[in-house]
Amino acid sequence: MERRIMKEEKVTKNILDWLELNGWTIICYDFPQSGTGVLLHLNNNNRTEKNKGGIIPDIIAVKNNRALFFENKDRFYEPDFDKLNEIKMESNYSDSLDQLLNGHNISDIYYGIGLPESKKEIDKSKQHLEKVDFLISTNKKKEVTIHYDVNGIFANA
Repeated sequence: MERRIMKEEKVTKNILDWLELNGWTIICYDFPQSGTGVLLHLNNNNRTEKNKGGIIPDIIAVKNNRALFFENKDRFYEPDFDKLNEIKMESNYSDSLDQLLNGHNISDIYYGIGLPESKKEIDKSKQHLEKVDFLISTNKKKEVTIHYDVNGIFANA
């Protein structure tokens, strides 16, 4: 069994630093089990439970009328690819996202995954690229590698 290369919290911290270094403004972020992130609610005014169906993105960042929505993990995790694809295709959290991004004049939101640098985990992830807009990884040296960027979001990064 492969040892975990990097904890999810470290992946998130490295990506946050890299985004800021490249001119992105961090709107919100969350570390695993911290409960410090922003809870996004489903577009449903008839919710019976306050937080039912809510999600907390790991990072939301903005730059040049674009927003990034990150889910980060310490390994490949297919349900996150499925979740991001559903959010993107069904716009089922658009009301909460619009409220969170109000004032930033966002024209596009891109959804992607951040992972530790691991060939095995990245190779697994690459089998699900049709569900996301980007896939990036980071290592212990805080370097970030862009593995997939269908919209050229990081072209100048």
